[in-house]
Parts: sequence; structure tokens; C-alpha cells
Amino acid sequence: MDKRVKIINNKNKLLIRTLWGIYFVSMNLFFIKSYDNNIIYLFIGFILCTVISVLSYYKIRPIFVTYFIISVFSIGSFFLLKESHIFSSMSIIWFTLIISSFYENYKVIFLSGIYSIILSIYFFYNKGQIDSVSYTDLIYLILLEIFIIIHMILNLKINKNARMEEKKNEELLKSILDSVNIVSWNFDVETKEFTFSEGINKISGYKKQDFKENINLWREVVHPKDRENIKKAIKDIYNGKSKVVETRIITKKGLEKWIQIRTIPNVDNYKKVIGINGVIIDITDRKYAEEKIKYMAYHDVLTELPNRIHFNNQFIKILSEVKQKNQKMAVLFIDLDKFKNINDTLGHNMGDLLLKQAANRLKKSLRETDFICRIGGDEFIILLKDITKEHVKKLAQRIVNTFKDPFILNKHILFVTPSIGISIYPDNGIDIETLIKNADDAMYLAKKKGKNNYQFFDSIKENI
Repeated sequence: MDKRVKIINNKNKLLIRTLWGIYFVSMNLFFIKSYDNNIIYLFIGFILCTVISVLSYYKIRPIFVTYFIISVFSIGSFFLLKESHIFSSMSIIWFTLIISSFYENYKVIFLSGIYSIILSIYFFYNKGQIDSVSYTDLIYLILLEIFIIIHMILNLKINKNARMEEKKNEELLKSILDSVNIVSWNFDVETKEFTFSEGINKISGYKKQDFKENINLWREVVHPKDRENIKKAIKDIYNGKSKVVETRIITKKGLEKWIQIRTIPNVDNYKKVIGINGVIIDITDRKYAEEKIKYMAYHDVLTELPNRIHFNNQFIKILSEVKQKNQKMAVLFIDLDKFKNINDTLGHNMGDLLLKQAANRLKKSLRETDFICRIGGDEFIILLKDITKEHVKKLAQRIVNTFKDPFILNKHILFVTPSIGISIYPDNGIDIETLIKNADDAMYLAKKKGKNNYQFFDSIKENI
């Protein structure tokens, strides 16, 4: 049984209950008024109501049952009309026509309209107590009924067109939401059940039915590191607040995605949350784009090392840490010897390749807690925290040793060495500008001493 026929069968059942109600009311009236000679009406009514009830119960030809019900209503109206007075007769004539609008079906309305016209003609030709009514009145009444039938059909057509347009708009909206990775959803607080639109499959890899079968699935897909934030957001939502939350999920295939959840709590008259409505937007591409932009803002494009902006932020962070712990910090200023000659003679492409490999060698020389950045050209800065002078000497020498091996670039064998200047916090400065300047001065001293070595800022005084 398709959905349309199922709806018709449910409407049939509702009207059958109404029909039985009218039957029992009529039966009581017949007994009260002692219409013993019309007891046959009650018997016929009982048979018809029983037959319709059986057909409806076993879902036998629901559409035929609809016409049958309308016909039985008309037959019942006919019997009532025979016993009615002038003041109640008009409502009986139109009763079936009014009932037919419940089905929202052109044929049913038309059939009930024919029955009403037939009852009107019977009413005028067979009721002796209304001889004063003329044929003109009958014509007016029939025209009125035809007008009502036409009005009901036109109104039904307008309503159907409106519903079709609404359905079309809903389908269009659904297709738009699915195409842009947006999912509509709602949550029933009492049943703890989620309902999602079809787009949830595209975002999470799970079907919407999966969330009904496992009511905890929505928690399981949230990234473990983000579950605490979701708990806090849920608490606010249950307090009646709308929320916009960005979180990561793990898809059915194990992929990590970013989503934005927009929620609106549905509250009752007592301000108690009884449901939650919202949308889920896949913002993975946007998040990756933001991360890429952020990465580019804080990193050197060529070597992928942190840049000067990143260095400044990191310096402030490390400076605060060493102050609290009463530790020392070192700034190493590194310049690559002979780089300018290589860049000018072999070209910028070769220079870029050299910088990339030099950056890799420098990174491999450091501890995980050390920080390195490229500030421009062939110049690099390294930040070391929690150090002693001996530790700095060992690291500087390790960097020098790292450059002993030649660089082999496109069949070119190139020898490049570092000149390293070192300043110590707080001995040689307490701010970033002073420490960098002093490390830079010490680097020039290293160049004066033949390059490929390191010098501390303190050594400048000794060489004056």
C-alpha cells in the first residue's frame, strides 16, 4: 500500500467512527420518538456500517470504500430527511458535501455534490409541509450548491498547487543544502533521538538511520579532543541559549573533518527545552584554507621555517618563561658565508635550493625545545632557552660541523659555511632588539675572524 492510499484508508477509518456515532444517535432518536414502522432503517444502517468497517479494517480497496462511505452518508441523510422538519432539513442536505471536503479529492466532492442536488430535489418534491416554496427557490438552491461545489473544487486546486509549490521549494532547498554540504537536524529531548537530513551521509559517511539505531553515535563521531567543548555547549543549549560551535569529527572512513553546528533550542511555555533544531555545515575546506593562510603568515614560504613575525611572538613567550624560572636564554644570529657569490653566479633558483638544504641542516642540529627562523636572505636566528654558556658552545660548534660537508645541487658541488654571533639574556640585553643587535655584531666579528666560526658578544670587548 503506497503512502497516498494509506492516508485515504486512515481518513476512511476516522469517518467510519463518525458514521457509527451518527448511527447510534439516530438509533436513540428513533426509539425515543417510537418510529417502530421505520425500524428497517436502523437495520439497513447497521448492515452498511458493518460492511464498510470490515472493508476498511482489512484495507480492501480503500478508494472504493471512500465512495462507499460518501454514499452511506447520503443514504443516511435521505432517511433523516424523511423524518426531519423544515428548519433542520437544509443542514442535512449539505451534510455529505461538507464531509467530502475532508478527503481533498475532486471526484469525492463531485459525487457528494450530485447526492446533495438529488436530496434537494427530493426535499422540494416530497415534503408536503413546504408547499409555499416555489420552483424558482429550488433552482436557486441547486445553483447555490453548484457554486459551492465549484468553489470547493477550485479551493482544493489552489491548496494542492500551494502544497506542490511548497514541496517543490522544500526539495529545492534540500538539494541546495546537500550540494553545499549543509545538514538540517533536530533532537527530541524526551526520546533522545536525532533526525538528520540526507546530507549527513555525505559529511560523516553514516546514514541518517545509523543515528536512530545508535543514539550515542553522534557523540562517538566527535573528535576526542573536542568532546569537552561539546559538553559545555550542550549545557548552554539546555539553558535555552542558541550556540554556534565549530568542532572536528571522525568520519566512518576515519577521515578528520571540521563542521560548524548552529543550534536553536525549542522551549515550552515553562521555558523548558523540549527539542533542539539546527544545521550542520561542512567547513573543512574553509578551516584548511584558514590554517594555510595562518601558516603562510607565520612561516617562510621557501624554507617553511618560522618567519620574523613568528619569531617575535615566540621570543615573548620564551622570555616570559625564562624570567619566571630565572633561566638564561641565547640568541644565535647565523649568516651563510659565500652565499651571495653563489646566488649571483649560479642564479636565484640555485640559491633557493641552497637555502632549503641549509635550513634542513640547521633544524637537524637543534633540540626539540629550540626555535629557529629565517629572517630574510641568508640570515637565520635561533632561540635557546634554559642554557649555559658551555651548552651554547657545543650547539654552535655542532652547527659549524654540520656545514663541513658540501652541498650537491644539480651536479654542482658547493661549499658554504656559517658565521654565528651569540648574545645571552640577560647578560647582553633584556629585550629582543638589543639581543638581536648584539648577536648580529658578534656575527660580524666571526666573519672578521675568518668566517666558519662562532663568537659571543662578550668577545667584542676583548677584541677592541
